[in-house]
Amino acid sequence: MIGKITTGSNFKSLFNYLLKKGKEAKILGGDFVLLEPNIKRLATQFDWVAQTRLTTKKPVKHLSISFAPEDGQVGEETKVAISKKVVNELGYDNNQWVVIAHRRDDPGHDWQHKHDHIHIVVNSINLDGERIKDSFDKTRLEKILRNLEQEHGLTKVISSNQCNRHRPKTNQLRRYQRETKEYNQKKQDTPPEIPVMAKLEAAISAASSDKPTMTLFIGRLQHLGIDVKPYITDQGRKRISYSLEDLKVRGSKIHNGSFPKLISQRGIDFNETRDTPALEAAFKGEKVTVKNEQLLSWSKINQGSRFSSASKKNTLDLNYWLPEKLKIITQKDSTQEIADPKQWGNLQQKLLDNYGIPKQISTGLQKNNSISANKQGDPIWHKYNFLNSKDDYFWFEGNYQKNLIKKLVVTSSPVEAVSAYLVDKLIKENDCPCVFVSLDQPEQINELDLTEFDSIVISSNDRQIFPDNIPKLVVEEDVSTWQQSWLICWNEIQKIMELEAKKPNSLSKKTSNKDRQKNQELEL
Repeated sequence: MIGKITTGSNFKSLFNYLLKKGKEAKILGGDFVLLEPNIKRLATQFDWVAQTRLTTKKPVKHLSISFAPEDGQVGEETKVAISKKVVNELGYDNNQWVVIAHRRDDPGHDWQHKHDHIHIVVNSINLDGERIKDSFDKTRLEKILRNLEQEHGLTKVISSNQCNRHRPKTNQLRRYQRETKEYNQKKQDTPPEIPVMAKLEAAISAASSDKPTMTLFIGRLQHLGIDVKPYITDQGRKRISYSLEDLKVRGSKIHNGSFPKLISQRGIDFNETRDTPALEAAFKGEKVTVKNEQLLSWSKINQGSRFSSASKKNTLDLNYWLPEKLKIITQKDSTQEIADPKQWGNLQQKLLDNYGIPKQISTGLQKNNSISANKQGDPIWHKYNFLNSKDDYFWFEGNYQKNLIKKLVVTSSPVEAVSAYLVDKLIKENDCPCVFVSLDQPEQINELDLTEFDSIVISSNDRQIFPDNIPKLVVEEDVSTWQQSWLICWNEIQKIMELEAKKPNSLSKKTSNKDRQKNQELEL
């Protein structure tokens, strides 16, 4: 079984959803409440108890429990017994609750359920007017469900902390890249396993790269073995979900993978009259007919930039799909991709939309020959020698001469390096002379002469990948990643920049008119 817990403030809204006509809902059981299908009366009973503790703004607990498809139709007595055990072991033994069952083709969901499921509504305020503590409820629920699976002879489901259902962490990605390099150099016999989420996102990017129609997009993914479930609600909201191997994920959990962003960000052409037959077919699990010459295969994706061409296996180039890590092409490798000035505007907009890097900043990077655009509008990050090292790195200084540098910020990607600059200069307003460097591998830091710096700064997310014995190491505890920290403040910064743009005389009280134009760009 898989359990999900959400909280809310309105019992009536939840019962309206759970007991909506067309869902064929059935109240199976409960406690301390009259079991009747009248939504208003049911909600009133819960509200009466919840009002005994007005300081609790969200007394609504909604537990969704899904059974494995292999369990088939689970009996009502089993569902009630499981619900009662779950409620009691979570500590709600003196609380109101009801359990409601739905049919499998539950209207309002992105896909038809292949499994049985129930919904449990719990009042977090007990009959004594006390709020039950819910710390670690989700973790506790998983342990309860594992025991109940064994008790009732149900299919055992892997707990979420054992599933590879989320985007891999940074250290996992780096390990994958390292193992890929070792495999390519024949230092190991078997290729590393490609994360399913990575494969899915690479496929979505490949299938949408030429801005196809929605029908063609769906057909391409189906041909790759991806189950696509588009759905338009009664209110006209458009949703979509994807399934690949053991991974099922909503489009909103994928970068530009939701239905609206497939259109607005990826440029997919959607015409409701033309594409509705394909949406309906895909929702029912039927194949969408597409011309063979328009289809994609994993081998075709492998030959593109989304896969590493150095490997003879389907080895994914994680630099492509990672939002926080753009593809890096060194200056030495620039012969592989030729800079295209015509694509510079597209790249600037991409950097702004995806990473919040203002155009003034990207313009400064371009003038410093740190970045250029290739023919596809993707970035070419140029690398140069740093501290007389044997390798080249992407790095830049912020308005300071090299012999004045006092602080070194070490990051894991060019985007992180630029984001670190934005955080340091625009958010923290730090005037300390600084250089920002991006390393391909953490161990490269050992190759650098760090003695001339007063401090070496990293984000808290990089604490585990950089050695602790680095002299003068400073960990920015309030920064998980520089990119994340920058994006959080970007909306506010953007408003300020827009206001400043309208007031050319207020850009800086400390700068002259001659210098104001320079301050609009990153001077490196």
